[in-house]
Amino acid sequence: MNPAPLEAYRQALDAGGNRLREDEIFFAGLPELEWQARWFAGAFGREWQSGEGEPIRIEDFGRWNREAGPDFVDARIRIGSREIRGAVELDLDVRDWERHEHAINPAFRGTILHVFMNAPARRFFTRTCDHHEVAQLHLPAAGKVPTRPPPSRPVITGERSHIATILQAAARHRLDLKARALRRHAVVHGEDEAWFSALAVALGYKINQTPFLLLAQRAGLRQASENRGEALLFGIAGFLESPAPPAADRAVRGYLRSLWEDWWSVRASCERLILPRPAWKTGGARPANHPHRRVAALARIAASWPPIRASLAAARREAFAAALESLEHSFWTTRFNLSAAPLPRPQALLGPDRIRDILINIYHPLAVERDDSAWAGFLGEKGPAPAAILRHAARRFFGAAADARGFLSAAAAQQGLLQLERDYREAAEPEEFLAALRRMPAGSTSTGS
Repeated sequence: MNPAPLEAYRQALDAGGNRLREDEIFFAGLPELEWQARWFAGAFGREWQSGEGEPIRIEDFGRWNREAGPDFVDARIRIGSREIRGAVELDLDVRDWERHEHAINPAFRGTILHVFMNAPARRFFTRTCDHHEVAQLHLPAAGKVPTRPPPSRPVITGERSHIATILQAAARHRLDLKARALRRHAVVHGEDEAWFSALAVALGYKINQTPFLLLAQRAGLRQASENRGEALLFGIAGFLESPAPPAADRAVRGYLRSLWEDWWSVRASCERLILPRPAWKTGGARPANHPHRRVAALARIAASWPPIRASLAAARREAFAAALESLEHSFWTTRFNLSAAPLPRPQALLGPDRIRDILINIYHPLAVERDDSAWAGFLGEKGPAPAAILRHAARRFFGAAADARGFLSAAAAQQGLLQLERDYREAAEPEEFLAALRRMPAGSTSTGS
């Protein structure tokens, strides 16, 4: 892509007072499980200063703790000139260390870092039962960005080439943010784990992204790809904690029995990793997006990882899509969830809509980051049928021009509009943001390096 429109778009962000933020940001009031998942993914960075002013760098985030005690163990941290290995505890408030009695619990004596979001003006120290002081890291919770109602007269331009310039620049900015988040995760845990987690989040659709991220992190690709990987994923998801549904037919009971035969031998060692039932949401999701079926799809992705990984790494779109389309499961191609009746005919484990979403949110950001010429491929990607809320946003920003046939048919146009709407709502000076966009030169959307 010609870099000029992208630079102009980012200058418009500056003019609007937008903080140039990553795609993942933490807010006040973030649920603790989600905060832990994002921390482990490296979403908040890896270099800070301690409460004493010493530099802190996370060399290795460790692993989720399976036993009683801190959240993460075997972490490797550099504090000042010292490199130490031990456990990390995350709390929403610094006072939770005392409230939860960690200070007198021997299971926490190996803690080397206490991370928290909230702290009162009065200083609280973190000490173990042996009276050893634990380094503190205060990550102040950013207040949620206030959003504003749709403006009464937001039209930027009605000229088609100018609209294309703005939307493509916004779409490229959005792809760059997604690629940056994937790269940040890969630096922390390696490409395979980062990509596996990203695919898991994509399977979570909108309402179950966090539990799917936790599931991928806690199981890990290596274990999920083993013979008992499906049982491990269903077990950690918490879907094997209850007996078969009362109305379960013979096929369901047989399937659950086969999973339990693999799960029971590792359940005791994984008990602390099991997700709580309230973590999952099923209301409002299409039947094909039920988490039962999506966990099965994640298991098949793990079992089929080599061709999926190879095509993603080589930026071969058709091979990557074909690898996802070919996923099969003898039980789940005819079921939507463990309580549902069999389907009248088999359905693909991952349908075209979900594969297209994965292409847009994972494949294309990685491909374009590696090779700018891949931008042309993204411009040719079709998007899903635009929702009414997206069409309304298009009319607010571009007036009658948004009613043209096929205006939002391309994925780039949809992604650009989503980014534009978000950036407008988060601008400290929205009119300055719109004014800068109006000044962007039109007709400079050429592809290539």
